[in-house]
Amino acid sequence: MLQINEMVDASANGLAVKHSFLLHGLLAFSALNLADLNRNSNEVAARYLAVCDKHQAVAIAALRDALDGNVTAENSGALFALAAVIKISSMARSCAMANARPFAHLFSIDEISEVILLGRGMREVTTLTYPYVVDTPIALMFKFNAMEDSQANVVSLPAAVLSHFADLHAMLDKYHQQTPAVPSLTESNRNDDIVSWCHAALTDLESIYLNIRYWSRHGGLESGHVWRWPATLETKFTHLISARYGPALVLVGHFAAATTCLKKAWYVRDWGVYALDGITQALEGDEEMRRWLDWPREQIRSEMRIVLD
Repeated sequence: MLQINEMVDASANGLAVKHSFLLHGLLAFSALNLADLNRNSNEVAARYLAVCDKHQAVAIAALRDALDGNVTAENSGALFALAAVIKISSMARSCAMANARPFAHLFSIDEISEVILLGRGMREVTTLTYPYVVDTPIALMFKFNAMEDSQANVVSLPAAVLSHFADLHAMLDKYHQQTPAVPSLTESNRNDDIVSWCHAALTDLESIYLNIRYWSRHGGLESGHVWRWPATLETKFTHLISARYGPALVLVGHFAAATTCLKKAWYVRDWGVYALDGITQALEGDEEMRRWLDWPREQIRSEMRIVLD
């Protein structure tokens, strides 16, 4: 994922000046930053959110136009950067909206799904534009979002974490075997497909935890090291989230805990806490699934020391 300093570099290098849609994306993000700085004043924050929405609408319209087949060598770099800016802005905006609520600061499942789906959708944009930018400096923005395969033996997750992920895999199989099929999920999908998507998402999530452990010790942890998970998901897994499928929500809860490692990233500072609280509320009445949220909640309380130490 594009980092903040690289967004500024992209602007300074003339991309945003040359391509107004990227400028609108950056202005929307800047307005969100100002809303965050004024988070204790709902009235002021609301004004900045309105400014954000105005610029974001223009940026998203340009992105949709590009997806209709208008990606060129000339605009690909700016679109590549815009995809990352919009993704980060979506996280920041959801946090700002939750902050503005007078009572419970948490996300609905729809709000969580929107951010996850957008992250998945942004992968399509970067896939379209990457062939044009692969040999340009802008491609470096995404180069180090995952550890090299050659580093796989350099770091490993603690035994307690590996054991918990093994328990999660077992939970997925048990739930699959013991829970009746949900008609809304199985009309066009086999139950075996559903559990397969969940296992794949969990395996990718384990690699994110390993990424966190590695980068916290080698060069510093950045948002892209964590927030690449939504882009790895099967599209149909994201539909399980929207359908409030218990095991899928549990996995998102574990991802939410992972995002709390990014304390310095203001735009996702509270995302994990708000998401986990929203998932806990959504699973009310399903004590079997809710108990699986105890582990990520404990990791949030301990600031993910089990992975970072």
